[in-house]
Amino acid sequence: MSEMTNEEIILSGLNGSIEAGAESRKKAAQFSKLGASMFRKQMIERIPNLPASMQKMLKEDRAQISDKEYFVIRELAGTSTDVIKKNEKSEAGLINIDDAELGENQYFLLSAISLQYRSGSTGRFDELFPDFLANAVFTFKIATREIMSKNPVDMFQSPVYGYNTNRDFGIIVLNNPKLIIPKKTIAFDIEDAPAGMSGQIKLKLIGTEVKSY
Repeated sequence: MSEMTNEEIILSGLNGSIEAGAESRKKAAQFSKLGASMFRKQMIERIPNLPASMQKMLKEDRAQISDKEYFVIRELAGTSTDVIKKNEKSEAGLINIDDAELGENQYFLLSAISLQYRSGSTGRFDELFPDFLANAVFTFKIATREIMSKNPVDMFQSPVYGYNTNRDFGIIVLNNPKLIIPKKTIAFDIEDAPAGMSGQIKLKLIGTEVKSY
């Protein structure tokens, strides 16, 4: 816990018995205005939801909380594309997640999703979405649970009530962050494009990780 402030330790519930459960969370609520960054605070608030073994490792400085981004660069083709795929390993410059899931003792709180586009195979991902992409839909799943289902891809570009009213281009900051646990398949699919797609996209899953070491 050496990397955490006193207020963060209290908010996480790690200052007392790990088994204290609801009582620890009740006390932690008193510190909901601590000065941590938004994403870090969101993870710290969820530490009581982690397995007791992971909480114990955090308490003993055998695990740490850190910023994390998972990314995939994918070629678009046809009217649908599976962006995150099973049975695909990390590859330098293209993808940094193995087999579409987290490893053992690795927990990730997803707080934002970024989607960027380029029409060629080189250069920056900084182009406006063409109509075939903007008017397609995307579905984001963890295991069999649909977290976001058939939302318009244009949601990444345009403000939507309650979302994206003040954020960088191409980013959705989640009103409802999702805790992803080990060995649960992550899927992000783009489908129902009105015409054949081309170019490349870069998907980033942005948040905070708790990982043992």
